[in-house]
Formats: sequence, structure tokens, C-alpha cells
Amino acid sequence: MEFEDRNPKPETPNSGLPMAVLLVLVGIICLLLYAGWHLMSDDASKVTDLNQEPVVVEKMQDSIVVDTDTTMVLESASLPAEQPKTDSKEAVKENKVDNKPVNITGEKLSHTVKDGETFYGIANKFNVSANTLKKLNPGVEANGIKVGITKLIVPIQGYHIVGPGDILKVVAKKYDISVEAIMNANGKTKNFAERGEKLIIPRKVKE
Repeated sequence: MEFEDRNPKPETPNSGLPMAVLLVLVGIICLLLYAGWHLMSDDASKVTDLNQEPVVVEKMQDSIVVDTDTTMVLESASLPAEQPKTDSKEAVKENKVDNKPVNITGEKLSHTVKDGETFYGIANKFNVSANTLKKLNPGVEANGIKVGITKLIVPIQGYHIVGPGDILKVVAKKYDISVEAIMNANGKTKNFAERGEKLIIPRKVKE
């Protein structure tokens, strides 16, 4: 009994204090983690914004390029169109041709304008160019001819009197022209010619 009194058992410490300290440490760690997560998320958003800024600049540059192109198109549209140089040269050549004197060989006839005929229609009828017809009739306006009054000088190859066996095909071959050309010059609608008829023979080449 004396030994037990000299060495008493130590009292058991209170176990609640370490548990409270542990909980406080865990709470502090959680707060630190939460604060660190917020900082990382803010940094990530800033990096994202910085990465997106060049995209906005590129779009602005694209819009500027489009505006520049539009301005260039408007400026080019406002400029007067240049006339090709070849047109002026061709016009000079045509004027030179028009100033040349008329040199028509063969016969000529005096044609009185009929109902429904035009200046250019008469030129086609006798296989003559309108330019040549104007030169041979300098005092006549193309739009001023009058039916039964205006008379035009028209160049032709000559005349042919229809003889025995002379059909239009034979006559056309003789003068090296087509049957249609003879029919047009003589106002025929049928491929027929009477014996003794005087046919107008138009020119072979329109000039």
C-alpha cells in the first residue's frame, strides 16, 4: 500500500483539445485552398481576355481592308472609261475610205423609189453598199427619199435580153451571180423569165 502511494498513476489528459486544434488547421487549409482557387480562376480569365484581344484586332483590320477595297471600287467606277485606241484608228481609216472618189465600172440605171422601199433596202436589192450608193447620190438624204419622186443612180453589171432556152439559172451562171440576186434586182417572186424580157444584172460583189 505504501508503494502505491509513492507512485500514483498520472491523470489522463483531456483528449478534446487536440481534436479542436486539428479542426482549426483543416479549416485554415480549406480557406487557403479556396482563396488560391479564386486567384487561379481570376488569372485564367485575365489570360483568356488577353488571348482574345488579338482576335478583335484582326476583325477590325479585316473591316478596314473591306472599306479600303470599297473605296477603291468607288473611285474606279467614278473614273471615265477609256476608249480603246483601235476604235479611233478604225474610224480614221473609215473616214479615209469615205473620202476616196467613186470609181464604178459598168453601167448605171436610174431607179425611182417605189412604195415600201428604203434607201438601204434599195442598196441591198442591187447588191450595192450603202456607202457607194450615197457617193453616187450626194444630194439625197437616206431618210429623206420620197416614193415616186426620188431617183437614185444605181451601179449594175448591165442588162440581159432573155432568149430561147434562157432560164434564170442559165443567166445567173453566165454572169457569175446567184438566181436570188437576179430575182431581187428585178423584183421577181418566182423563178421565171419570159422570152424577150430585159433583165437587170446586178453586180457580183457588193462594194
